[in-house]
Amino acid sequence: MKKDITIVKVGSNTIVDEKGAVRTDIIRDIIVALQKIIRDGGRVVLVTSGAVRLGRISLGQSASAAVAASIGQIHLFDAYYQEAKKVKQELAQFLLTRPYIVTRKYFLNLQSTFDTLLDQGILPIVNENDALVAHTEWSFGDNDSLAAALAISLKAERLIILSHIDGLFDIDPDKNKNTKLIKVVRDVNAELLKYCSPKASAGGRGGMLSKLKAARLVTAVGIEAHIINGSVLGNLEKVLQSQEIGTTFLPRKSSGEISNRDRWLLAAKNSAGSIEIDSGAVTALKNGKSLLAVGVKNVNGQFNKKEIVEIVDKENRGVAFGIVDYSSAEINDMLRTNRVKDVQLMHTDNMIKIH
Repeated sequence: MKKDITIVKVGSNTIVDEKGAVRTDIIRDIIVALQKIIRDGGRVVLVTSGAVRLGRISLGQSASAAVAASIGQIHLFDAYYQEAKKVKQELAQFLLTRPYIVTRKYFLNLQSTFDTLLDQGILPIVNENDALVAHTEWSFGDNDSLAAALAISLKAERLIILSHIDGLFDIDPDKNKNTKLIKVVRDVNAELLKYCSPKASAGGRGGMLSKLKAARLVTAVGIEAHIINGSVLGNLEKVLQSQEIGTTFLPRKSSGEISNRDRWLLAAKNSAGSIEIDSGAVTALKNGKSLLAVGVKNVNGQFNKKEIVEIVDKENRGVAFGIVDYSSAEINDMLRTNRVKDVQLMHTDNMIKIH
Protein backbone atom coordinates (compact mmCIF):
# COMPACT_ATOMS: atom_id res chain seq x y z
CA MET A 1 0.00 0.00 0.00
CA LYS A 2 1.34 3.41 -0.99
CA LYS A 3 2.14 5.86 1.80
CA ASP A 4 0.53 9.29 1.87
CA ILE A 5 2.24 12.25 0.25
CA THR A 6 3.73 15.19 2.16
CA ILE A 7 4.16 18.54 0.40
CA VAL A 8 6.90 20.78 1.83
CA LYS A 9 7.11 24.41 0.72
CA VAL A 10 10.13 26.58 1.56
CA GLY A 11 10.19 30.38 1.25
CA SER A 12 12.84 32.68 -0.19
CA ASN A 13 13.80 34.21 3.16
CA THR A 14 14.36 30.75 4.60
CA ILE A 15 17.00 29.63 2.13
CA VAL A 16 18.53 32.93 0.96
CA ASP A 17 20.11 35.28 3.52
CA GLU A 18 20.03 39.09 3.63
CA LYS A 19 23.18 39.31 1.49
CA GLY A 20 21.77 37.03 -1.19
CA ALA A 21 23.82 33.98 -0.29
CA VAL A 22 22.21 30.55 -0.31
CA ARG A 23 21.90 29.06 3.16
CA THR A 24 23.46 25.71 2.35
CA ASP A 25 23.02 24.49 5.94
CA ILE A 26 19.25 24.97 5.64
CA ILE A 27 19.10 23.23 2.26
CA ARG A 28 21.19 20.36 3.64
CA ASP A 29 18.82 20.12 6.62
CA ILE A 30 15.80 19.96 4.30
CA ILE A 31 17.31 17.32 2.00
CA VAL A 32 18.42 15.08 4.87
CA ALA A 33 15.05 15.33 6.65
CA LEU A 34 13.11 14.50 3.49
CA GLN A 35 15.45 11.67 2.54
CA LYS A 36 14.73 9.98 5.88
CA ILE A 37 11.04 9.97 4.99
CA ILE A 38 11.74 8.65 1.49
CA ARG A 39 13.99 5.85 2.75
CA ASP A 40 11.18 4.81 5.08
CA GLY A 41 8.89 4.46 2.08
CA GLY A 42 7.36 7.92 2.33
CA ARG A 43 6.45 10.14 -0.61
CA VAL A 44 7.53 13.78 -0.57
CA VAL A 45 7.32 16.77 -2.92
CA LEU A 46 9.34 19.95 -2.29
CA VAL A 47 8.07 23.32 -3.52
CA THR A 48 10.77 25.98 -3.34
CA SER A 49 10.95 29.73 -3.78
CA GLY A 50 14.16 31.70 -4.20
CA ALA A 51 14.87 31.89 -7.94
CA VAL A 52 13.79 35.50 -8.38
CA ARG A 53 15.71 36.65 -5.33
CA LEU A 54 18.88 34.84 -6.41
CA GLY A 55 18.56 36.23 -9.93
CA ARG A 56 18.29 39.78 -8.66
CA ILE A 57 21.47 39.35 -6.65
CA SER A 58 23.25 38.76 -9.96
CA LEU A 59 21.34 41.26 -12.12
CA GLY A 60 20.32 43.97 -9.65
CA GLN A 61 17.07 44.64 -7.80
CA SER A 62 15.54 46.41 -10.80
CA ALA A 63 15.55 43.20 -12.87
CA SER A 64 12.07 41.93 -13.72
CA ALA A 65 10.79 38.78 -12.03
CA ALA A 66 10.82 36.94 -15.36
CA VAL A 67 14.43 37.79 -16.19
CA ALA A 68 15.66 37.28 -12.61
CA ALA A 69 13.97 33.87 -12.39
CA SER A 70 15.58 32.68 -15.63
CA ILE A 71 19.00 33.31 -14.07
CA GLY A 72 18.25 32.43 -10.47
CA GLN A 73 16.57 29.11 -11.19
CA ILE A 74 19.90 27.60 -12.28
CA HIS A 75 21.58 28.60 -9.01
CA LEU A 76 18.58 27.52 -6.94
CA PHE A 77 18.34 24.00 -8.31
CA ASP A 78 22.10 23.58 -8.23
CA ALA A 79 22.10 24.39 -4.51
CA TYR A 80 19.66 21.53 -3.91
CA TYR A 81 21.47 19.24 -6.33
CA GLN A 82 24.84 19.68 -4.63
CA GLU A 83 23.44 18.74 -1.21
CA ALA A 84 21.34 15.87 -2.60
CA LYS A 85 24.38 14.45 -4.40
CA LYS A 86 26.26 14.19 -1.10
CA VAL A 87 23.61 11.83 0.32
CA LYS A 88 22.81 10.11 -3.00
CA GLN A 89 19.26 11.42 -3.20
CA GLU A 90 17.84 11.51 -6.74
CA LEU A 91 16.01 14.73 -7.68
CA ALA A 92 13.55 15.74 -10.40
CA GLN A 93 12.87 19.33 -11.42
CA PHE A 94 9.50 20.85 -12.34
CA LEU A 95 8.69 24.39 -13.43
CA LEU A 96 4.92 24.63 -13.33
CA THR A 97 2.34 27.14 -14.54
CA ARG A 98 -1.38 27.30 -13.82
CA PRO A 99 -2.50 25.65 -17.12
CA TYR A 100 -0.94 22.39 -15.93
CA ILE A 101 -3.59 22.40 -13.20
CA VAL A 102 -6.48 24.16 -14.94
CA THR A 103 -6.41 22.08 -18.14
CA ARG A 104 -7.90 18.69 -17.31
CA LYS A 105 -5.63 16.53 -19.50
CA TYR A 106 -2.50 18.24 -18.15
CA PHE A 107 -3.80 17.80 -14.61
CA LEU A 108 -4.16 14.05 -15.13
CA ASN A 109 -0.71 13.84 -16.72
CA LEU A 110 0.78 15.75 -13.79
CA GLN A 111 -0.74 13.25 -11.34
CA SER A 112 0.62 10.31 -13.33
CA THR A 113 4.14 11.72 -13.66
CA PHE A 114 4.48 12.59 -9.99
CA ASP A 115 3.10 9.21 -8.97
CA THR A 116 5.76 7.43 -11.05
CA LEU A 117 8.60 9.53 -9.61
CA LEU A 118 7.46 9.12 -6.02
CA ASP A 119 7.12 5.36 -6.45
CA GLN A 120 10.82 5.30 -7.36
CA GLY A 121 11.97 7.25 -4.30
CA ILE A 122 12.76 10.39 -6.33
CA LEU A 123 12.30 13.81 -4.73
CA PRO A 124 10.52 16.25 -7.10
CA ILE A 125 11.55 19.89 -6.61
CA VAL A 126 8.93 22.32 -7.90
CA ASN A 127 8.90 26.04 -8.59
CA GLU A 128 6.69 28.26 -10.68
CA ASN A 129 7.98 29.07 -14.16
CA ASP A 130 8.32 32.80 -13.49
CA ALA A 131 10.52 33.25 -16.54
CA LEU A 132 7.41 32.77 -18.67
CA VAL A 133 4.35 33.60 -16.58
CA ALA A 134 5.31 36.09 -13.84
CA HIS A 135 2.48 38.60 -13.30
CA THR A 136 0.20 36.96 -15.87
CA GLU A 137 -3.08 35.05 -15.55
CA TRP A 138 -1.09 31.82 -15.99
CA SER A 139 0.72 32.42 -12.69
CA PHE A 140 -0.29 30.88 -9.36
CA GLY A 141 0.59 34.24 -7.81
CA ASP A 142 2.90 32.72 -5.21
CA ASN A 143 4.35 29.37 -4.25
CA ASP A 144 2.04 28.98 -1.25
CA SER A 145 -0.85 28.77 -3.71
CA LEU A 146 1.15 26.43 -5.94
CA ALA A 147 1.91 24.16 -2.98
CA ALA A 148 -1.76 24.07 -1.97
CA ALA A 149 -2.80 23.22 -5.52
CA LEU A 150 -0.26 20.39 -5.61
CA ALA A 151 -1.34 19.08 -2.22
CA ILE A 152 -4.93 18.82 -3.42
CA SER A 153 -3.97 17.46 -6.85
CA LEU A 154 -1.75 14.72 -5.44
CA LYS A 155 -4.09 13.75 -2.55
CA ALA A 156 -1.48 14.73 0.03
CA GLU A 157 -1.87 14.00 3.73
CA ARG A 158 -0.19 17.21 4.87
CA LEU A 159 1.29 20.48 3.73
CA ILE A 160 4.26 21.92 5.62
CA ILE A 161 5.18 25.56 4.93
CA LEU A 162 8.68 26.61 5.98
CA SER A 163 8.82 30.33 6.73
CA HIS A 164 11.32 32.63 8.45
CA ILE A 165 8.95 33.16 11.40
CA ASP A 166 7.68 30.71 14.00
CA GLY A 167 4.08 30.42 12.77
CA LEU A 168 0.80 32.34 13.01
CA PHE A 169 0.52 34.97 15.76
CA ASP A 170 -2.57 36.53 17.31
CA ILE A 171 -1.33 40.00 16.27
CA ASP A 172 0.81 40.93 13.29
CA PRO A 173 4.36 40.69 14.73
CA ASP A 174 5.52 43.43 12.34
CA LYS A 175 3.17 45.86 14.09
CA ASN A 176 3.20 44.66 17.71
CA LYS A 177 5.97 42.81 19.52
CA ASN A 178 3.65 41.61 22.30
CA THR A 179 2.36 38.72 20.26
CA LYS A 180 1.41 35.15 21.07
CA LEU A 181 1.96 32.14 18.83
CA ILE A 182 -1.25 30.33 17.88
CA LYS A 183 -0.29 26.67 18.15
CA VAL A 184 -3.49 25.09 16.79
CA VAL A 185 -6.07 26.44 14.34
CA ARG A 186 -9.29 24.50 13.80
CA ASP A 187 -10.80 26.73 11.11
CA VAL A 188 -9.06 29.33 8.98
CA ASN A 189 -11.75 31.98 8.71
CA ALA A 190 -12.12 35.68 8.05
CA GLU A 191 -11.40 36.46 11.70
CA LEU A 192 -7.94 34.92 11.41
CA LEU A 193 -7.20 36.65 8.11
CA LYS A 194 -7.32 40.06 9.81
CA TYR A 195 -4.28 39.12 11.93
CA CYS A 196 -2.06 39.04 8.88
CA SER A 197 -0.69 41.73 6.67
CA PRO A 198 -1.43 41.22 2.96
CA LYS A 199 1.95 42.77 2.17
CA ALA A 200 4.34 40.23 0.68
CA SER A 201 7.42 39.32 2.68
CA ALA A 202 10.71 40.94 1.74
CA GLY A 203 12.23 39.11 -1.20
CA GLY A 204 9.09 37.04 -1.77
CA ARG A 205 5.50 37.37 -2.92
CA GLY A 206 3.69 35.33 -0.31
CA GLY A 207 3.44 36.76 3.17
CA MET A 208 1.26 35.27 5.90
CA LEU A 209 -1.99 36.02 4.08
CA SER A 210 -1.10 33.69 1.21
CA LYS A 211 -0.09 31.00 3.70
CA LEU A 212 -3.47 31.26 5.42
CA LYS A 213 -5.25 31.03 2.07
CA ALA A 214 -3.30 27.87 1.31
CA ALA A 215 -4.02 26.40 4.75
CA ARG A 216 -7.72 27.21 4.50
CA LEU A 217 -8.02 25.51 1.12
CA VAL A 218 -6.16 22.31 1.96
CA THR A 219 -7.71 21.81 5.40
CA ALA A 220 -11.15 22.03 3.80
CA VAL A 221 -10.41 18.81 1.92
CA GLY A 222 -8.90 16.93 4.84
CA ILE A 223 -5.23 17.89 4.51
CA GLU A 224 -3.35 18.90 7.66
CA ALA A 225 -1.24 22.06 7.31
CA HIS A 226 1.69 23.48 9.27
CA ILE A 227 3.57 26.77 9.29
CA ILE A 228 6.97 26.45 10.97
CA ASN A 229 10.24 28.35 11.17
CA GLY A 230 12.39 26.66 8.55
CA SER A 231 15.40 28.79 9.49
CA VAL A 232 15.83 26.73 12.66
CA LEU A 233 17.81 23.58 11.92
CA GLY A 234 15.92 20.43 12.87
CA ASN A 235 12.45 21.98 12.84
CA LEU A 236 11.40 20.23 9.65
CA GLU A 237 12.46 16.82 10.93
CA LYS A 238 10.55 17.44 14.18
CA VAL A 239 7.27 18.31 12.46
CA LEU A 240 7.71 15.34 10.11
CA GLN A 241 7.90 13.23 13.28
CA SER A 242 4.63 14.84 14.47
CA GLN A 243 6.26 16.94 17.18
CA GLU A 244 4.55 20.21 18.15
CA ILE A 245 6.31 22.91 16.13
CA GLY A 246 4.90 26.23 14.89
CA THR A 247 1.21 26.41 14.01
CA THR A 248 -0.84 23.35 13.07
CA PHE A 249 -4.02 23.74 11.02
CA LEU A 250 -6.30 20.81 11.69
CA PRO A 251 -8.06 19.28 8.68
CA ARG A 252 -11.82 19.46 8.35
CA LYS A 253 -13.68 16.36 7.24
CA SER A 254 -15.48 16.52 3.92
CA SER A 255 -19.03 15.24 3.62
CA GLY A 256 -17.80 12.34 1.50
CA GLU A 257 -14.92 11.00 -0.56
CA ILE A 258 -13.55 13.78 -2.74
CA SER A 259 -13.59 12.79 -6.40
CA ASN A 260 -10.66 13.45 -8.69
CA ARG A 261 -12.82 15.93 -10.59
CA ASP A 262 -13.46 17.86 -7.37
CA ARG A 263 -9.74 17.86 -6.61
CA TRP A 264 -9.11 19.31 -10.04
CA LEU A 265 -11.86 21.89 -9.45
CA LEU A 266 -10.40 23.04 -6.14
CA ALA A 267 -6.78 23.03 -7.31
CA ALA A 268 -7.53 25.00 -10.47
CA LYS A 269 -8.55 28.28 -8.83
CA ASN A 270 -8.93 29.74 -5.38
CA SER A 271 -9.82 33.05 -3.79
CA ALA A 272 -9.31 34.70 -0.40
CA GLY A 273 -12.97 35.75 -0.44
CA SER A 274 -15.96 34.08 1.17
CA ILE A 275 -19.76 34.33 1.14
CA GLU A 276 -21.66 34.28 4.43
CA ILE A 277 -25.08 32.65 4.26
CA ASP A 278 -28.03 32.27 6.65
CA SER A 279 -29.12 29.07 8.39
CA GLY A 280 -31.79 28.34 5.80
CA ALA A 281 -29.24 28.44 3.00
CA VAL A 282 -26.90 26.19 5.01
CA THR A 283 -29.65 23.58 5.27
CA ALA A 284 -30.46 23.92 1.56
CA LEU A 285 -26.82 23.35 0.55
CA LYS A 286 -26.55 20.28 2.77
CA ASN A 287 -29.66 18.94 1.03
CA GLY A 288 -28.02 19.28 -2.38
CA LYS A 289 -29.47 22.64 -3.45
CA SER A 290 -27.64 25.40 -5.30
CA LEU A 291 -26.69 28.66 -3.62
CA LEU A 292 -29.23 31.46 -4.20
CA ALA A 293 -28.59 35.13 -3.56
CA VAL A 294 -31.58 35.35 -1.23
CA GLY A 295 -29.69 33.31 1.37
CA VAL A 296 -26.58 35.54 1.39
CA LYS A 297 -25.94 37.71 4.45
CA ASN A 298 -22.55 39.17 3.65
CA VAL A 299 -19.59 39.07 1.22
CA ASN A 300 -16.07 38.95 2.69
CA GLY A 301 -13.13 40.10 0.58
CA GLN A 302 -12.99 40.42 -3.18
CA PHE A 303 -13.23 37.79 -5.91
CA ASN A 304 -13.97 37.56 -9.59
CA LYS A 305 -16.62 35.61 -11.45
CA LYS A 306 -15.73 31.89 -11.91
CA GLU A 307 -13.25 31.86 -9.01
CA ILE A 308 -13.36 29.30 -6.21
CA VAL A 309 -14.98 30.89 -3.17
CA GLU A 310 -15.64 29.53 0.31
CA ILE A 311 -19.19 29.60 1.67
CA VAL A 312 -19.40 30.14 5.45
CA ASP A 313 -22.16 30.28 8.06
CA LYS A 314 -22.79 33.14 10.51
CA GLU A 315 -20.02 31.79 12.77
CA ASN A 316 -17.54 31.87 9.85
CA ARG A 317 -17.42 28.08 9.77
CA GLY A 318 -16.82 26.61 6.34
CA VAL A 319 -19.85 25.06 4.67
CA ALA A 320 -18.68 24.54 1.08
CA PHE A 321 -16.29 25.59 -1.69
CA GLY A 322 -17.39 26.20 -5.25
CA ILE A 323 -17.21 28.16 -8.49
CA VAL A 324 -19.14 31.40 -8.11
CA ASP A 325 -21.19 32.74 -11.03
CA TYR A 326 -20.87 36.41 -10.02
CA SER A 327 -18.07 38.65 -8.75
CA SER A 328 -18.02 40.03 -5.20
CA ALA A 329 -18.86 43.48 -6.58
CA GLU A 330 -21.89 42.12 -8.44
CA ILE A 331 -23.16 40.23 -5.40
CA ASN A 332 -22.72 43.27 -3.16
CA ASP A 333 -24.69 45.31 -5.68
CA MET A 334 -27.51 42.71 -5.58
CA LEU A 335 -27.61 42.88 -1.78
CA ARG A 336 -27.54 46.67 -1.74
CA THR A 337 -30.40 47.00 -4.24
CA ASN A 338 -32.30 43.96 -2.92
CA ARG A 339 -32.18 42.22 -6.33
CA VAL A 340 -31.72 38.73 -4.90
CA LYS A 341 -34.90 36.87 -5.80
CA ASP A 342 -34.22 33.60 -7.68
CA VAL A 343 -30.66 34.63 -8.59
CA GLN A 344 -28.36 31.59 -8.53
CA LEU A 345 -24.84 32.38 -7.37
CA MET A 346 -23.35 28.88 -7.40
CA HIS A 347 -24.68 25.65 -8.90
CA THR A 348 -24.61 22.56 -6.73
CA ASP A 349 -22.67 20.65 -9.42
CA ASN A 350 -19.84 23.17 -9.04
CA MET A 351 -19.78 22.91 -5.23
CA ILE A 352 -17.95 20.75 -2.69
CA LYS A 353 -19.65 20.47 0.71
CA ILE A 354 -17.57 20.29 3.88
CA HIS A 355 -18.30 19.85 7.59
